[in-house]
Amino acid sequence: MVNANNPSHYKVIILGVLVTLFGVYLKQFIEHSTVVDLIGWALTFIGAFISIGGVFKILKG
Repeated sequence: MVNANNPSHYKVIILGVLVTLFGVYLKQFIEHSTVVDLIGWALTFIGAFISIGGVFKILKG
C-alpha cells in the first residue's frame, strides 16, 4: 500500500502547478498570436492533468 504522505505525490502536484502557471503566463505576457496562445492553452491543460493525476494517486493510496 502506498502512503499518502509520500513526497513524490506532492512533487507531481507541484510540477503540474508550475507547468500550468507557465502556460498561463505565456499566454498573458507574450505578444498575442495564435501559435503562442495554442501553446499556452496546451501547457495549461497538460499541467492541470498532471496535478489532477497526482491528487488521484493520493486518493487512491
